[in-house]
Amino acid sequence: MTPITCNVEIDGGELDLLMSDNGTKVAVEVRTVTGAGDPIDAVDLGKRSHVARLAGKVGASRVDYLCIGLRPWGVEVHWVPG
Repeated sequence: MTPITCNVEIDGGELDLLMSDNGTKVAVEVRTVTGAGDPIDAVDLGKRSHVARLAGKVGASRVDYLCIGLRPWGVEVHWVPG
């Protein structure tokens, strides 16, 4: 994927990253959590719906999630493609 821009302010919110994946515009939501639990749990259904609406406003046809867990032993990363 190729970065287009970051911190895209849109009426109603902000997209963390806007990327291009072989010509497909992709919005990427980045969530960072500390402590126990799966980092993907930081992106609930309400957040997913909100990000999808924002992505549509900029012409992104896909939403991916980059979820990062900061652990005492290191960093846990989950990339969830849309």
